[in-house]
Amino acid sequence: MPFVFLLIALLLPAAACAQQVAWLWDGAALPAWSQQEAAILQRHILLSGDNALTRPRAGWPPASRITPVVHVEVSTVNPPIDLERRRAMILRAMQEAADASTSGWVQLDMEAKPSQRVFYRSLVRQLRSELPPHIKLSVTALAWWCRSPAWLDDLGADEVVPMFFRMGKDSARLRDIVEHSPATLHASCRDVAGFSPQEPFSPQVTARYRKTYWFDRYAWQRGANIGSIP
Repeated sequence: MPFVFLLIALLLPAAACAQQVAWLWDGAALPAWSQQEAAILQRHILLSGDNALTRPRAGWPPASRITPVVHVEVSTVNPPIDLERRRAMILRAMQEAADASTSGWVQLDMEAKPSQRVFYRSLVRQLRSELPPHIKLSVTALAWWCRSPAWLDDLGADEVVPMFFRMGKDSARLRDIVEHSPATLHASCRDVAGFSPQEPFSPQVTARYRKTYWFDRYAWQRGANIGSIP
């Protein structure tokens, strides 16, 4: 067998085994392809001004393995007055998520601003030290963090999930990097990634990743999206 065809034959089983996980926010349907495992919003925390609002999820879709997600929304319109005061709330929510996990993972979804980076990094380190040893910590990351070592060098998480969708004003530039020069991204951003069917990349791009998370803006309610992803 020519070498090139042998190489392809060896790589195909690895690509076929790539893990695909649906992100499910409130009201989202469970896609058929993600019934073995899904990452499901367990709690939404909104930090705004002097207020901290929290909303737990009611009920779980029937996935075999569930990774609970704690979404921490830091208001950009009315930034929290004292973010440090909310540390205990976030830690408690993540501990509760760990108790509910059936996948062995929990995930923190927090889009911190540059001015909140020190807090964010210390929070992740503390989470990893306080979570049970058998629970692994996943964190989402804004795509541009993958170009900034200050965010990701020695981050305490077991897994970093860069979100390669809704990338804002730098979307075209970041998409070009993801497509054509992924080796320039931080090493933490080359193993696992988050995508959206509404902003698709080529299969060659998504196949690079050992594990992919998928967020659908229609909450997987459209029939065409339930059984497959791009």
